[in-house]
Amino acid sequence: MERLDDIDLAILRILQEDCKKNIAEISEALNIPKSTVHYRISRLEKMGFIEGCYAKLNSEKLGKSFIGVTLVRARYSPGYHETVGEKISKIPGVMAVYFVFGDTDFVVISRAANRDELMSIVEQMMKIEEIERTSTMIVAKVIKEDMRIQI
Repeated sequence: MERLDDIDLAILRILQEDCKKNIAEISEALNIPKSTVHYRISRLEKMGFIEGCYAKLNSEKLGKSFIGVTLVRARYSPGYHETVGEKISKIPGVMAVYFVFGDTDFVVISRAANRDELMSIVEQMMKIEEIERTSTMIVAKVIKEDMRIQI
């Protein structure tokens, strides 16, 4: 793994907190030249530490208030975690697919506008030939939802 110094980590913290900060603002906050900030951000992107920047949208206001957590059990075969995981990830409304160890093979997080849309997402999963069984829970209340990494 490539080594990051304190300046790299500080830049990552700032961008993760507010990706709309421009180079001049980061430069001023860290008391380093703008050219250094620009170079560091470009380097961090090329190294894969920064995969993209996007706005965190309010799912409630956009009408996607139903969250489903689906546990998926699939038939074992060589490389099934890649092929089945890829098929699940292509279903509209699926936000995250995690391959896990244990009795369950995948944990799938999806968002939908209503129960019918959520049911459609689950039904699309159940149509995947390699999937043996699903168990879906509907989230009653979001307590915390923050994908930022503590650095």
